[in-house]
Amino acid sequence: MNAAWDRAFPDGLHDGAGRRTVQRMRLGLTALTTPPWAQDIGTHPDPKDVLSLLEVADCPLTVLDLPPGMASPLPSGHPGWAIERHTRQLPLDPDRDPVEEWPSTRRKQLRRAEREGMTASGTDDLDLMVALHQASRDRKGLSSDGDALKRLLGELLSEPDTHAWIVRDEAGAPIAGGVFHGAGDARCIYGFGGQRRTGKRGRSSRATVLLIGTAMRYAAAHGANTFDFGGSQDQGVDRFYAEFGAERIPKVCLVRIRGWWTPILRWRRPDLFPR
Repeated sequence: MNAAWDRAFPDGLHDGAGRRTVQRMRLGLTALTTPPWAQDIGTHPDPKDVLSLLEVADCPLTVLDLPPGMASPLPSGHPGWAIERHTRQLPLDPDRDPVEEWPSTRRKQLRRAEREGMTASGTDDLDLMVALHQASRDRKGLSSDGDALKRLLGELLSEPDTHAWIVRDEAGAPIAGGVFHGAGDARCIYGFGGQRRTGKRGRSSRATVLLIGTAMRYAAAHGANTFDFGGSQDQGVDRFYAEFGAERIPKVCLVRIRGWWTPILRWRRPDLFPR
C-alpha cells in the first residue's frame, strides 16, 4: 500500500528510513500524518524512526498510525500520547473455505445474495470503484478527493497482491465494490469499499457479504494467511465486521501536539485525545 502511495504521490515527505510513509498536510496548521487512505505508516517500522518523526519541530501536529499489534514505543514522560484503536482479522487457510468458518447468519446472507442473482467478478474499472467509494463517503458526510483516490488505486492495482471485485445484481447493475491489497506480511486487507443503496431492505449489506466472501476465498487461494478488515472508527461498521467472527487486534495511534494548538484541537478534533 505505501509503495503505491509513493508512486502516486512522489512529493510525500520521507521518514527517517528514506520511505515516504507520511505526508505534510494543512489543517489550518502544518501536520505530519499517516498518508490519506493508508491504514498505517508501514509494516514493521523501526521504533527509533517512529520516535524521530514525533520530534519534527516544525509540525505542530503529528499523527502516526502504527501497524496492528505494534506496541507504543513512547518512553515514560514523552510529551506525546498513544490512542488505542483496533482492526479485526480472520485467519485464512488454503485448504479450508473461509466462508464455512463464518457464523451461520453471515453464511445465510451470502447464500441469499447468490439466490437473488447477485454475482461477484474481478474488475479494473477505476471510475466505477471510485464512484462506489465516494457514494459511501457522501452518505456519511465525509470529504474525499476522488481524483487523488483514482491515482492511488491505479498504482495499487498494479501490485500482484491487490485484487478488486464488483458485486452486481441480477440485472447487471453494480451494488458494491472493494479493493483488497497486501502489506508484505501475508495479510489481505480490505482497503477500499463502497456501496450503492438499493430499495430492498438489507440488499446492500448482503452484497457486501458476498464481496468479502469472494475476496477471502481468492486471498486464501493465493497465499494470504490473514484477512484484515482494515479497521473502522465507525461503531456500526465495526459491529458489522465483528459479526464475521473476526478477532479484535489492537492498533496504536501516536499523537503529539505542540503549543497553543492543544485547546483548539481538543475542541475541533477530540478523537486525537485519550478518552
